[in-house]
Amino acid sequence: MNVAIETAIFWFSQILRYSMLIRALMSWIPQLRGSILDKILSFITEPFVGPVRRLIQKSPLGGGMIDFSFIVVFILIIVLTPILQSLALQIPF
Repeated sequence: MNVAIETAIFWFSQILRYSMLIRALMSWIPQLRGSILDKILSFITEPFVGPVRRLIQKSPLGGGMIDFSFIVVFILIIVLTPILQSLALQIPF
């Protein structure tokens, strides 16, 4: 059971990272903004990026042309995934 949780964490982080990467690349192409793919990727990523974006806007880094929230969330996913996976393996079932 623990391996299944670890695997689910891995795939969830992969889907989230690739969704964020594709959404960031799509933001450079104006014709793709508002497309169905953009809406799907926004639905997947915004629950994670939105709160970080609001925090950054209140900080001195906010208001610039670069959306640092994507970078912060991407790094958090990379750092937290192995931690969560190791915790999942330690759950006594």
